[in-house]
Amino acid sequence: MLALINILILSSLDPVKNIVSLKTYISENAKVYCPVYFIYQDIDDKLTAKVIEKDRETFLAHLKSLGVECKEIGGYYFFIKK
Repeated sequence: MLALINILILSSLDPVKNIVSLKTYISENAKVYCPVYFIYQDIDDKLTAKVIEKDRETFLAHLKSLGVECKEIGGYYFFIKK
Protein backbone atom coordinates (compact mmCIF):
# COMPACT_ATOMS: atom_id res chain seq x y z
CA MET A 1 0.00 0.00 0.00
CA LEU A 2 2.84 2.35 0.87
CA ALA A 3 4.45 1.71 -2.51
CA LEU A 4 1.21 2.65 -4.28
CA ILE A 5 1.01 5.91 -2.31
CA ASN A 6 4.63 6.70 -3.20
CA ILE A 7 3.93 6.09 -6.89
CA LEU A 8 0.86 8.32 -6.83
CA ILE A 9 2.64 11.16 -5.04
CA LEU A 10 5.74 11.02 -7.21
CA SER A 11 3.80 10.66 -10.43
CA SER A 12 1.81 13.78 -9.65
CA LEU A 13 5.04 15.79 -9.31
CA ASP A 14 6.64 14.81 -12.61
CA PRO A 15 5.54 11.45 -14.00
CA VAL A 16 8.28 11.14 -16.59
CA LYS A 17 11.17 11.56 -14.16
CA ASN A 18 9.68 9.69 -11.19
CA ILE A 19 8.51 6.45 -12.82
CA VAL A 20 11.15 3.91 -13.89
CA SER A 21 11.29 0.28 -14.96
CA LEU A 22 11.65 -2.36 -12.28
CA LYS A 23 15.18 -3.22 -13.44
CA THR A 24 16.22 0.43 -13.10
CA TYR A 25 14.67 0.58 -9.61
CA ILE A 26 16.61 -2.55 -8.60
CA SER A 27 19.84 -1.23 -10.08
CA GLU A 28 19.62 2.19 -8.40
CA ASN A 29 18.93 0.68 -4.97
CA ALA A 30 21.43 -2.16 -5.41
CA LYS A 31 24.18 0.38 -6.09
CA VAL A 32 23.55 1.70 -2.56
CA TYR A 33 22.93 -1.54 -0.63
CA CYS A 34 24.58 -4.39 -2.55
CA PRO A 35 28.27 -4.09 -3.49
CA VAL A 36 28.13 -6.76 -6.22
CA TYR A 37 24.84 -7.69 -7.86
CA PHE A 38 23.33 -9.35 -10.92
CA ILE A 39 19.82 -8.77 -12.29
CA TYR A 40 18.40 -11.70 -14.25
CA GLN A 41 16.83 -10.72 -17.57
CA ASP A 42 13.61 -12.68 -16.94
CA ILE A 43 12.36 -10.00 -14.52
CA ASP A 44 9.27 -8.27 -15.89
CA ASP A 45 9.59 -4.66 -16.97
CA LYS A 46 6.95 -3.30 -14.63
CA LEU A 47 6.89 0.38 -13.82
CA THR A 48 7.60 1.57 -10.29
CA ALA A 49 8.48 4.75 -8.43
CA LYS A 50 12.02 6.06 -8.67
CA VAL A 51 12.88 5.90 -4.96
CA ILE A 52 16.03 5.05 -3.05
CA GLU A 53 14.71 3.12 -0.07
CA LYS A 54 15.76 4.12 3.46
CA ASP A 55 17.50 0.79 4.16
CA ARG A 56 18.24 -2.59 2.60
CA GLU A 57 15.46 -4.38 4.49
CA THR A 58 12.84 -1.97 3.11
CA PHE A 59 14.29 -2.37 -0.38
CA LEU A 60 14.16 -6.19 -0.21
CA ALA A 61 10.63 -6.16 1.27
CA HIS A 62 9.42 -3.94 -1.57
CA LEU A 63 11.00 -6.29 -4.11
CA LYS A 64 9.05 -9.22 -2.66
CA SER A 65 5.81 -7.31 -3.15
CA LEU A 66 6.80 -6.79 -6.81
CA GLY A 67 7.52 -10.49 -7.43
CA VAL A 68 11.32 -10.32 -7.25
CA GLU A 69 13.47 -12.45 -4.98
CA CYS A 70 16.98 -11.58 -3.82
CA LYS A 71 19.49 -14.30 -3.01
CA GLU A 72 22.84 -13.52 -1.41
CA ILE A 73 25.63 -16.00 -2.05
CA GLY A 74 29.12 -15.18 -0.80
CA GLY A 75 28.62 -11.42 -0.92
CA TYR A 76 27.04 -11.51 -4.39
CA TYR A 77 23.39 -10.50 -4.74
CA PHE A 78 21.19 -12.14 -7.38
CA PHE A 79 17.81 -10.63 -8.25
CA ILE A 80 15.49 -13.20 -9.81
CA LYS A 81 11.81 -13.51 -10.67
CA LYS A 82 9.77 -15.43 -8.08
